[in-house]
Amino acid sequence: MAKQIADLLNTENQLVVRYTEEKVLDSSVNYIYEEADNSIKAFIECKKVQWYQLELCHLTVSPGFRRQGLGKIVINKALEHAKINGAKVVQRTIRDDNTESKSLFFKCGFIQISTLYYHWKWK
Repeated sequence: MAKQIADLLNTENQLVVRYTEEKVLDSSVNYIYEEADNSIKAFIECKKVQWYQLELCHLTVSPGFRRQGLGKIVINKALEHAKINGAKVVQRTIRDDNTESKSLFFKCGFIQISTLYYHWKWK
């Protein structure tokens, strides 16, 4: 499963750092996913930021399984995971142009509280 997750992370997201199977395995407890027939359908990474704070990262739905409600399923599983593990704050950073992801998270009860500006090319 780790290789499938790494491959999907790299092909379906605009990441600055590439994921490897080893990188996913190192934090495998952070991944919540839906799978069928040994194939990952959708996943999300749940990273602990502080004892009270959890960040949801890289929601990804495999291209063949989109528009079936799987994104909402893994978000809800992640929120339950956060609650069980004592998180008081659950956050998500979404690129401004990612309207599909923003819409889905709004439907799941998230609100936008700020806009961040990110500059990663230093001269």
